[in-house]
Amino acid sequence: MDARNIEAFLLTNPPNIFYLSGFSGSSAYLCITEKTAHLYTDFRYLQQAAEEAPSFEIIKVGSSENFDEMIAFLLKSGIKNIAVEESNLTLSSYNRLKAAAQGIELIPQSRFVEEIRAIKEESEVEKIAAAAGIADQAFQQLLPLVKPGMREDDIALELEYRLRKAGSQKNPFDIIVASGPRSALPHGLASSRIIEEGELITIDFGAVFSGYSSDMTRTFIIGEPSKKQREIYNMVLEAQELALSNLQIGKACAEIDKLARDHFQKYGYASYFGHGLGHGVGLEVHELPTLSPKGNMILEEGMVFTVEPGLYMRGWGGVRIEDLVVLRNSGPEILTSAPKELSI
Repeated sequence: MDARNIEAFLLTNPPNIFYLSGFSGSSAYLCITEKTAHLYTDFRYLQQAAEEAPSFEIIKVGSSENFDEMIAFLLKSGIKNIAVEESNLTLSSYNRLKAAAQGIELIPQSRFVEEIRAIKEESEVEKIAAAAGIADQAFQQLLPLVKPGMREDDIALELEYRLRKAGSQKNPFDIIVASGPRSALPHGLASSRIIEEGELITIDFGAVFSGYSSDMTRTFIIGEPSKKQREIYNMVLEAQELALSNLQIGKACAEIDKLARDHFQKYGYASYFGHGLGHGVGLEVHELPTLSPKGNMILEEGMVFTVEPGLYMRGWGGVRIEDLVVLRNSGPEILTSAPKELSI
């Protein structure tokens, strides 16, 4: 804050509030200055906030968008500006804040706390690894149950049950189950489609442990794969292994993405890889860093992110393989343990 000449910071993004304070309720905002740390919440969360955020002074407000008391305190303290999270604060909330500010300058900030969150502490890595372990366990229990004639949404329901039984607090995102031609949909949520013999099935899912998420994707097949199915699967696996083997501190995110993209280009399939190679995972399932052609961050020790190349061909199907890694001094440590050979 000193480096950016910020005197006060208003935080409204729930993951950032949890990261800085420990408060997990759904209605609150933080105001941090050089000398004070206030958490504003309503009657429902006063006890919870006191227990979860002991380093903050808890202040009762009527709603999470009641900024008057905060502004009055800042004016009394002589504060001249306050930073806001521009990617989270709604227009209506911004207008209410501006009306209450009475001359205090509002400074939009982007990725302020998110860049700090990109470097995980070891305790955070342990929670993410535990979430990944839950997902691995549930997937291994699911595989023997998948049969021709099942619906995609039956598989998703069975997987969610296994995840919750294994200790996941919730789904970090809606489970993706896409089979046959639908596997060409990178985010093909489970449907009522019935799976047939000889079809590829892509499953993308995760778990949540102590607030931290995991994310993994596996593609497998019902019955014997065709020559093309094997070729496409092996091409995606090779792209992932190439990217994983080149992960190291100091490399640019875009550089790692380019390795996988160039691998597909060599075989004439680059146009079928339409998303980034990976994304950060932590309190949110999509956070910094971003491994993509526009990923402008440099890889650092403690970053946790996915490596998930994929090829998607309309009318034929698709393949994606996704692992979760933490970057160490010695290189990547893979947190996903489910096998990656083409399961049949």
